Amino acid sequence: MKHLVGTLHGVWVSRIEHLETIMNHIAERCKFTVVNRAFHQFEPFGATGVLVLSESHFSAHTYPEKNLIYLDVFCCSPHFEPEECIRIVEEEFSSLSAEWKVLDRV
Repeated sequence: MKHLVGTLHGVWVSRIEHLETIMNHIAERCKFTVVNRAFHQFEPFGATGVLVLSESHFSAHTYPEKNLIYLDVFCCSPHFEPEECIRIVEEEFSSLSAEWKVLDRV
């Protein structure tokens, strides 16, 4: 099991519609099985989204006032490749830079 935690810099996502679209693209490209979704819109801007996966979860918290997104992907699939997920996430969000940690979970 792998737990991927990241911070994306230089990304401005302020509305749940935008966040949900990107997260759905990432889930599809990473071959996650989405079983439920929850999103919350903050005012005046900012959003949080969680995709509940049969493999675990994928969450994102946007801070458009700081051009930041914090991400969390926990996946128990033996086929999950964190490095490929990182590449897809950075591409889908068009981030300028990112910091990542991959944790092994037992």
